[in-house]
Amino acid sequence: MSTNPFKWIFELISITSGGLTRMTSSQLGLTFLAAIAITALCAWICLHYVQLWNKRFRLTTTHKVLTALACTLTFFFVLAYAGLSFMKEITAIRISLWQTMTKLDHAWARETLAKTYDAVKEGGFEDFSRYPSPDSGVPITKSESRLIAAEVNANEASRHFSEHHPFLSKIIWTHLELPTKIVKEDVEEYFKEPSNRIYPQERAIDLAAEHIKTQLMQQTPRVVTLSRIALVLAFIIVQLIPFGLIGYAAYKDIKVLT
Repeated sequence: MSTNPFKWIFELISITSGGLTRMTSSQLGLTFLAAIAITALCAWICLHYVQLWNKRFRLTTTHKVLTALACTLTFFFVLAYAGLSFMKEITAIRISLWQTMTKLDHAWARETLAKTYDAVKEGGFEDFSRYPSPDSGVPITKSESRLIAAEVNANEASRHFSEHHPFLSKIIWTHLELPTKIVKEDVEEYFKEPSNRIYPQERAIDLAAEHIKTQLMQQTPRVVTLSRIALVLAFIIVQLIPFGLIGYAAYKDIKVLT
């Protein structure tokens, strides 16, 4: 399933913004001061460094606009860098919210029930003569059918998470399915109780959420480091654009004068 890159970029921005809101007033104030100071320093250097070797060069409007854009991005890069400090806390909150909202998503529940019905029926372990449609229920009297039903529900929950949280989902897996071992162990545990006849979707959602949360908590430090490296590289690239264009224009100006 392809993901719109803007969706996961937007989620990353949302996570870093959420991190800023968790800062104390003094932390937030220092972060903004640092962002302003770094932005101002970059702007001053960019607008004046060519004066060291071409005092007669004058910046064009294009140069000034590019510098302003680069410095604006720099300001937000600094804020994002700081906001990533709270990624673990923000991630845990987002998983809990998703867990709650998915249980209330009736459209997803109906669609998943239909997929469960088709998968169990295709498995060929059950008698469907009394179950003409998904609305009639899904027979899971055999252990094989129970595993199939649980896997469908858990994997559909994982896909639902990936659709709504593309950035976070990219951190923890390259495919959307939960490991069969995890699902099988949960099915066996649940059906130890003789009164349990169906594998509830809510349990599948909880299973997926717990797996997602465990993986994300393990991966978060690495992701924060990589994200910060990416921000630093983006900062360098963004600053090189006006620096390079202004420097090149000043160099050409010297050649013309000589």
